[in-house]
Amino acid sequence: MKQSYDYLIIGADAAGNSAVGQIRRNDKEATIGILEKTSIISYGACGLPYAISGSVKSFDDLIHFDGPTFGEKTKSDVLLNHEAVGVDFDSRSVRVKTPDGEKEVSYGKLMIGTGAPAIRLPFVDYSSGRVFELKTVPDGRAIQEFIQKNGAKRAAIIGAGYIGLEAAETFREMGLSVAIYEALDRPVPRLPEGLSKSIVSQMKDHDIDFRPESKVSAVKDNGSEIQITAGEKTEAYDLLLVAVGVRPATGFLEGSGLEMQKGAIVVDRYGATNVDGVYSGGDCALAYHKLLKKPVYYPLGHTANKQGRIAGMNMSGEKIAFPGIVGTQVFKFFDRAYGMTGLSKQEALEAGYEIEEASAMRPSRAGYYPGSDKVKVSLTMDKKDGTLLGAAMFGPLDSYGLIDAASALVNMGAKADEIAWMDFAYAPPFAPVWNALISAAAKG
Repeated sequence: MKQSYDYLIIGADAAGNSAVGQIRRNDKEATIGILEKTSIISYGACGLPYAISGSVKSFDDLIHFDGPTFGEKTKSDVLLNHEAVGVDFDSRSVRVKTPDGEKEVSYGKLMIGTGAPAIRLPFVDYSSGRVFELKTVPDGRAIQEFIQKNGAKRAAIIGAGYIGLEAAETFREMGLSVAIYEALDRPVPRLPEGLSKSIVSQMKDHDIDFRPESKVSAVKDNGSEIQITAGEKTEAYDLLLVAVGVRPATGFLEGSGLEMQKGAIVVDRYGATNVDGVYSGGDCALAYHKLLKKPVYYPLGHTANKQGRIAGMNMSGEKIAFPGIVGTQVFKFFDRAYGMTGLSKQEALEAGYEIEEASAMRPSRAGYYPGSDKVKVSLTMDKKDGTLLGAAMFGPLDSYGLIDAASALVNMGAKADEIAWMDFAYAPPFAPVWNALISAAAKG
């Protein structure tokens, strides 16, 4: 007999589980089914580098719920190791691959929250025991076990984005030498060039061999080491981490009639797709950008949670529009926090803005107070009226709150002459009288 649910969720992580919580809150009696292709649900992927190094004691600490516990909590059926491999929207059914073979599951309303796996390079043999990705708990465990069991000393990373940088820090803390291959000319190119230079300086300080404009063309496992070719040079390492971005997990939807852009599901402000009764959110979907005033692909964990919540609310009777994102992010690299919000210079120019930029370097605390360090904030503003379009910062870890403040200001459409006179908190142990954000705005 075919299984049938009032609500069927594909994907049991941030977006999908957030949707389930709202559906159950609004609809106490409905049947809810959750399809999860793996055996692990609801985990903190952003904590994986810190579990590898041991800063987080156990990978189990990253798992918020196991399947049975979440099912009991939400009165839903959590179907682990159940992978959606096809959808028939006319018959409202999903074809599912299970350990016992294929079956069909029907639904009244459907939520797709399948996330985004790591992009795979065509010339890399991912079956090699020396090649790794870092997206799931099993990925993290495999890296840690390989290093511990094999006494690995030399690590190579392809990609100088957040994951690559966080992994580089982890490997150095574990005593490995690290080389980072990056096809572009600098790490994290969304950051202003000055902040990217700070990351490069951090790499030098921690003996990380950064190789910009270094496009890897071949990777070979010779049985005892991994050989990487970039340009005319081939070098050997004990392990390789590939961290070149993610791609929406929507291959099973091709040809289904669901509207997508470059593989990402198109949703409206209510989380609805172009197909009646079908919703989506998270890393497999687009998200509305408040400044660009259009959907964009911006896979972030906090966005996935919010989109899932919105979809769940609207699937179960509410009418709540998602306000949108401005792309606020922060990451740690050794003893520095790097953050950004709103539009980068390039994004603002591509959107048709005429811009001006301003930056300021200020103490993180009163200059005379012990532990004071330097914080830099760079602002991108609309030249026409001074409206804040974007901001980026770096500084000691406890200065990250400036990027949250900037995010709030971008969201409210604040102008430079307003920001320059705002009364941010001041006390010598916490901040200077003129912090880097208001100092940069005063130059705008």
